Amino acid sequence: MVAWLVAPLITIFWVLPVVWGGAAYIRRRRRQFLGVMSAAECALAEERSSALLRDLLDDQEYQQLMWLGYLDVASPNHDKRFYRIPRDAGWVRVYTEGRALMELCIQPVAPLPTNDMVALHKLMIKGNEQGYLACANEVPLIFPSQFYSQ
Repeated sequence: MVAWLVAPLITIFWVLPVVWGGAAYIRRRRRQFLGVMSAAECALAEERSSALLRDLLDDQEYQQLMWLGYLDVASPNHDKRFYRIPRDAGWVRVYTEGRALMELCIQPVAPLPTNDMVALHKLMIKGNEQGYLACANEVPLIFPSQFYSQ
């Protein structure tokens, strides 16, 4: 009898705020919950991660990331495969022969600055692609691959 009331309440008070708030909401709440860093420490970490990312990427990669919002990283083991890493939180999309194949979800154990996440993905793909794929959760595409522009 109460179950019909509980499901809508869970949807309204838990699921919808997460969906509407998106990744920024989740990161902010996780940092607050863990009590990991103060606002000043977060700002310093973001600044340092920006400098690290700028040093890691060449000019063309950095411009692509800033202008288009993603970084394409070629697969070291497959000739016609590349990984599209989003600048902000999101899944890494895998393209083979120009068509979207799947999306990958991989998260660090502790919260990281946004730019460090981009560096993490790039270094893991370039350093140990098979290990990266073993750690990542494979997410099937929601729409047909033609929907995802290359």
